[in-house]
Amino acid sequence: MKPSPRLLTGSLAAVVALLVLSGCATNVNSVQRAQPVATPNYVSDKRVITDNTLARTVRVNSVNQTTVSGNLLKVQATLENLKNDARTIRYKFEWIDQDGMSIGSPNETWKVLTIMGRDTTTVSTVAVNPRAVDFTLKLSE
Repeated sequence: MKPSPRLLTGSLAAVVALLVLSGCATNVNSVQRAQPVATPNYVSDKRVITDNTLARTVRVNSVNQTTVSGNLLKVQATLENLKNDARTIRYKFEWIDQDGMSIGSPNETWKVLTIMGRDTTTVSTVAVNPRAVDFTLKLSE
């Protein structure tokens, strides 16, 4: 006895629906303190958006800074993937001195980062030159 075309179509639809519902989502659940102890030094930032698609995919939630080794600026940014699936981006930090001049350093290279769906992650760096007083964080897809 041959299966009816209607039964095959229904079975195929059920399998496709199951695959779509299970999807490729890579969402991440997190647990953290209800009352955090940390007191970050948040940086007031200015954002220049030149890639609207990237801006709808990955958001910079916060930027904070501290000083390490006595006189080196350390910066940390919290990035959030706004989509359900994993996203790969590139980022780099550039350092700036008190006169607004760029300070070249060997860690000013593009780094690749994958952020799971709906997850947040941090990226950070430390200036290699004590003259660095400011920074620029650049993101690219």
